[in-house]
Amino acid sequence: MSAELKAALLYVLAAFGLGFLLGPLREFVLVPRIGRVAALLVELPLMLGFCAWVAPRILRRCAVPPGIARLRMGFAALSFLLALEFFTGVTLRGWNLREWLADFATPPGLVTLLAYLAFALIPRWVRTP
Repeated sequence: MSAELKAALLYVLAAFGLGFLLGPLREFVLVPRIGRVAALLVELPLMLGFCAWVAPRILRRCAVPPGIARLRMGFAALSFLLALEFFTGVTLRGWNLREWLADFATPPGLVTLLAYLAFALIPRWVRTP
């Protein structure tokens, strides 16, 4: 397995794991009180901050060189994340592909898309110690 692919898997598992822990708090505690978009905006700094913290450690551990390799790693991780998110949407929300895609056209969906883009770009932006 290439260093980029190994790093992408570790990165997505770390981010998805934190999201899996924070998701119920967001959905059951924050959303009823402040709404979906505001709840996402509360969660996003935690998620993206964690990604910015964990990415350099994974990049160093897997020896992913700076530049385009890290961009490929980030977008590979994004593809894994989208697959996991789709599976979660189908399993936990009962969505089909059309419903899952339609959700991205809503205000919370647009916030989520921007967060996904940041998630994919973080490995390219961060510096490894």
